[in-house]
Amino acid sequence: MNEFNELLKKICNDLGYEITFISDGWLKVLKKDNKIRYISGYRFDNNSYALGEVMNDKGMFHDVLSFMNIPIVEQKIIFHDYDKKAIIDYFNNHNKKIIIKGNTGNAGKEVFKVEKEDEIFPIIDKLFLKEYSISLSPYYIIKNEYRVIVLNNEVKLLFGKVKPIIVGDGIKTVLELAKEYSNYYLDNEQTIGNPTYVPKKNEKVELSFKFNLSSGAKTILEISHDLKDKLTSLALDVSKKLNISFASIDIIVTDNSEIFVLEANTGVTLNTFLKLNPSYYNVVYNIYKDAIKLMFNDEV
Repeated sequence: MNEFNELLKKICNDLGYEITFISDGWLKVLKKDNKIRYISGYRFDNNSYALGEVMNDKGMFHDVLSFMNIPIVEQKIIFHDYDKKAIIDYFNNHNKKIIIKGNTGNAGKEVFKVEKEDEIFPIIDKLFLKEYSISLSPYYIIKNEYRVIVLNNEVKLLFGKVKPIIVGDGIKTVLELAKEYSNYYLDNEQTIGNPTYVPKKNEKVELSFKFNLSSGAKTILEISHDLKDKLTSLALDVSKKLNISFASIDIIVTDNSEIFVLEANTGVTLNTFLKLNPSYYNVVYNIYKDAIKLMFNDEV
């Protein structure tokens, strides 16, 4: 958050806007003339409150996109009074491999891939200790995940994410290879399933099924024109039909080249992307600058 707030401070100083940090820096109050706008965490004051709620709720977002005939990852939402038999049937009907996560979670936290029936309800009960609703979805074999930053119905940034996979050399352990792969694993050794295992030469080991940059995934900047066009078209379809002003839209490409929207977020977080790609500083600066100007209805 500190790096983000420093960037916002620079942008506001450059634009001549006043910015005040309150609530331990979580809430940013921006002023220009008689106008006041807010940035809460990473959520800018661009979208309506109701639309923000829709994007933050995986179930509602799924229902809206399905209603608009936009391809989206399947979501089944359950509540505290869930039917155990229905969940087991769902698990069996999806090749005994599903994803369970909080309905309003983000950043890949507490997202579980379940392949054993006896794991289902302990995970659900754990999540319900702090969640009002939970999302179940089939496990998609994802080739890559892509993030599209849209602002005012324009794509401002598009990049891919590749999940962390290491290749064995027959000598080093999974932990040693993981630390070489990403600095993330220097501080997060406990996230590695079998750290002492020594993979055979050229053996691939998946460190995580998730594509979160904050959890060791890496970026893809070189994307074919054909795929970029498809991703751009889909993201703008979502943006225009939902009347999104500023958001990040995550899209997956499966191993058989199907393309689905995964989710959208009003909190546009580019901190880790920028750490991995410092040459994109001006791009990120201008995205946030234009989002702030749009909040004040200034010309972008």
